[in-house]
Amino acid sequence: MKSSLMCMAFLLSVALTAAAQQKPPALGAGETVNPAQVQEHLTRAVELAKQEQYAQAGEEYRAALELDPNSLRAHRELAVILEKQDDREAALEEYRLAVQLMEKSGEIRVLAGHSQPVRAIAFSPDGALVATGSDDSTVKLWDARTAELKRTLTGSAAVKWLAFAPDGNTLATGHSDSAIRLWDLRSGEVKTTLEGHKKAVTSVAFSPDGKTLASGSKDGTVILWDVSTGQLKKKLTGHLFAVTSVAFSPEGRTLASASFDLRLWDADSGELKTILTRQTVVIVAVVFSRDGKLLATGSEDKTAKLWDTQTGEVKLTVPGWDLQISSVALSPDGRTLAAADWRNTVRLWEAQTGTVLWTLPLHSALVGSLAFSPDGKTLASASNDMTAKLWRIE
Repeated sequence: MKSSLMCMAFLLSVALTAAAQQKPPALGAGETVNPAQVQEHLTRAVELAKQEQYAQAGEEYRAALELDPNSLRAHRELAVILEKQDDREAALEEYRLAVQLMEKSGEIRVLAGHSQPVRAIAFSPDGALVATGSDDSTVKLWDARTAELKRTLTGSAAVKWLAFAPDGNTLATGHSDSAIRLWDLRSGEVKTTLEGHKKAVTSVAFSPDGKTLASGSKDGTVILWDVSTGQLKKKLTGHLFAVTSVAFSPEGRTLASASFDLRLWDADSGELKTILTRQTVVIVAVVFSRDGKLLATGSEDKTAKLWDTQTGEVKLTVPGWDLQISSVALSPDGRTLAAADWRNTVRLWEAQTGTVLWTLPLHSALVGSLAFSPDGKTLASASNDMTAKLWRIE
């Protein structure tokens, strides 16, 4: 009898130990969280992290998550701790859980509807619309506030890049068939087709006054177009390989173009002003700050850089994680730099110091385009996973 009781006690002990080690399921609708207990763990975790006691801080965050598996703060801050411990895979998993919670709460909204990779994304000048361009040969226009699909524009070739005109009434799209199409957004019809490149168009950008359109192509050239007539104004040559990105400075006097080199041109004369850098890997994206003092670039050398446009010097270099940078964006106030890498992760940095602010595994495939809303409160991303996403970062 005594032996039987001891055996039962042992089995019960084993069962209780196993149960204690299991991660509790997510809270159901009828269950409640004790906020005070969760906060105690979070507070202790923060203090331990300040003392660089990362292992103990991680345990406190895990204890908070046992009480509240839906704590966005705990997932995010645990991920930061795991990064400091160089456990990047575990950190990414915590970031992914944070993204799932943000999507569930509506903080991140998913734009789904394309049937092929989404290559480009842009906000209208007033911030009311978001345009997405895809290899499925369509452009979709979305309500930036509600994420509701407003209209689909159907073309005849894959859309590789797009840009709104400053007045918001025209949309330029660059295509795989080497053509550029200017869409009247009031009618939804193509009003002009621009032909002059010999290979796919990889980037388009309007001058600030809306009178000139710049386009870059895989044929290695940059073309300046007269928007009102559709006529080719100037063809800029010098890049030896495909042009990946073009951008006008805010005052419209300088045009930047990227390839394996980074060039600045006089936008009126088409004369080359300077070559900021030449490198052995491609620069994938270039964008000016709103005041024109900074130029942000992302490169396959795994870095994003901020350049001083007056001196041509690099003011800040932020390394990627492990892989090449695929896209960059700079907030309108110039304070936040966003970059995506080939791990499909978007990171935000403080532009003055290079401090990482956020890491977000937003997509399941390459993120090829990023854009800040005009007010800087929303970051948009476009991905080869056939979706785009809007994240309220304020």
